[in-house]
Amino acid sequence: MSKPSPVEVATKIHTLAKEYGCSVEVRGSILTVTKLFTPGDKAAYCVAESDVGSIIYSLPSTSAGSTWGSDSGSVGGYIGLTNGEMKLNKSGGSKRVLAALSKLL
Repeated sequence: MSKPSPVEVATKIHTLAKEYGCSVEVRGSILTVTKLFTPGDKAAYCVAESDVGSIIYSLPSTSAGSTWGSDSGSVGGYIGLTNGEMKLNKSGGSKRVLAALSKLL
């Protein structure tokens, strides 16, 4: 089986974002995925974390980088829950995929 092209990966990310009701932003070499929900709704937060994670981890890493934001593995999770916003950022992702994704946004 062949490796998907950068355009195919970008299209997958864009499609998942629409399907899950998330917003996607590319700022240079950083991908940001955000999903809003009712503040304090723990079930909605869990769904948002899953949705945003599915999208952000679809971006292949090609260099050293990290993923950060309002996931439940940090104090950012509490802030995300109380504000009703799940947001993850990823650096070190494929520049070709990010360039293709920028054209779709």
